[in-house]
Amino acid sequence: MKTTLKIGILLVALILAVGGIMIYAKTKVNPPMTPKQIDVYSSDLAQCKTSLKNASDKESVDSAFLTTIDRIKIYSQEDKIRDAEADKELDNVISIYMPMYLRRCFEKFEQSVWYDSDHARMLKEIADLRKIKHSDNTDVINNSTMDSLNVIVQTIDRYKQARRISRSTSFTSVSNAQSVISQARQFANDKYLSNCTDLKNALNSVRNEIAQSHYRYISAQVEKLSQYRYFSQSYYDNTLVPQVDAAVTEYDNKAAALYGKKQSVEPLWARARSYYNQASSYYNNYNQ
Repeated sequence: MKTTLKIGILLVALILAVGGIMIYAKTKVNPPMTPKQIDVYSSDLAQCKTSLKNASDKESVDSAFLTTIDRIKIYSQEDKIRDAEADKELDNVISIYMPMYLRRCFEKFEQSVWYDSDHARMLKEIADLRKIKHSDNTDVINNSTMDSLNVIVQTIDRYKQARRISRSTSFTSVSNAQSVISQARQFANDKYLSNCTDLKNALNSVRNEIAQSHYRYISAQVEKLSQYRYFSQSYYDNTLVPQVDAAVTEYDNKAAALYGKKQSVEPLWARARSYYNQASSYYNNYNQ
């Protein structure tokens, strides 16, 4: 009986002890959790890229882009982010910015009025974009995008050439006239240059303006025959007259094919004969 009582008392004591431990364990405050580390630099770059995506005008887009590129450079130099991460961030921001940039440039080429200031700015921007490199000095801009940038640069270069050709309206020789007219025609039909109204009009008028210049040129050559008093008879007959004859004859033979039309040279021949007769009379009297 006593043994049974003792066993009962021990069981009760054991139950109370275990219960107390469990109650204590439940009431004991859990140790604080270690807070998750936040990468403030990656977070900042993510915000910069979000600003770039949400930018609605050129100034905002360019500002957000340059800010992001600058942050990546600084964080990389200060070892806040690793080179591999910096390269990845560069790839990402370029993939966001370049489609917007290219669209902006090609929209300029679709306009009817072109400005040299736009071209100068684009060339400067493209030069700066080409300088953006990975940590191993490879290009960040991919080949396809680089090709598009090259098209922009080449279009601006052709525009400058076309402007020069559009002003090359003075006749110097038939071969030069053929070359200038051919180039003017090519530039006037260019995919992008043809959108520039004043340039296209100027290029389309090159042929006619050279034609007029050519006629004025041969007319001036004929007028030289009137200056016989200032030449020896030998030079006049053997050099000047053949030169004038060749110039007028060349125009007469080639102008129609070259310019699509030609002016009559009969008045020039008549004037040349008149000057020649005057010169012959002058030299005959002078030599008496």
